[in-house]
Amino acid sequence: MQRTARCACGLASITLQGAPEMHGVCHCTNCKRRTGSAFGISSYFPKSSVVETSGPTQVYAFHHVAQQHEQTRHFCPTCGTTLFWLVSTLPELIGVAGGCFADQGLPAPTYSLTHAKKEDWLSLPPHWKVYPD
Repeated sequence: MQRTARCACGLASITLQGAPEMHGVCHCTNCKRRTGSAFGISSYFPKSSVVETSGPTQVYAFHHVAQQHEQTRHFCPTCGTTLFWLVSTLPELIGVAGGCFADQGLPAPTYSLTHAKKEDWLSLPPHWKVYPD
C-alpha cells in the first residue's frame, strides 16, 4: 500500500510504500511547538520505503536536547507544515508527520514518548507502550 503525506497547502508531499515501522505520539516540548498541539504524531518508515518526494522543502536542522540527537526537518516554504525529518540516532528511518496523512489515515499509534510531559487532561489507551523520558 502506498501512502502520501501532504503539507497544508498541498505544494509538498512524500509518498511511501508500506506501513510505518514505528508509529506513536511524542509529548516533548519540541514536538508540541512543532505541531501547535499537545503532542506530535510521528510515523517512522524505512528510508527504502520512500517512493517519491514532490515540491520544494526548506530545512530546519538542530540538536534535540531532550532526545540527544541531531534532527533535520523538511517543511513547506509556503505554508510552513513540517512534512518529514531525519534523526541521527535512527539512520535507517525517515520520520513523517502523522497528521499529514490526513487523506488516507494511519493505523492507531502504539507508543507514547516523553510521556512524563503529557498534558494532564490527555487520556491515552492503556495498552500503548509508555516511554517516560
